Amino acid sequence: MIEKLMTLLVGIILTLAGWSLSRTFELSTGQAVLQNKVEKLEMQITLMDGKMDEMFDMDEEIMDQHKKLFEKLESGNTGYNYN
Repeated sequence: MIEKLMTLLVGIILTLAGWSLSRTFELSTGQAVLQNKVEKLEMQITLMDGKMDEMFDMDEEIMDQHKKLFEKLESGNTGYNYN
């Protein structure tokens, strides 16, 4: 009777160990997939930051050009009278 009980306990322990191992593998695989997605998102954010910096620089350049244009128009040295 004790031998049957021990065999049953060993079987239950082996089953639980197998389930635990498969669950651990499933979780580690899911974690690897999520880490890959996070890395891709970080790369996209880095690229977007670079593009935004370029756009801000272009905006500043355009604003400077407009400022110079309006200063030139206000100084009246263009030969045209807009008033």
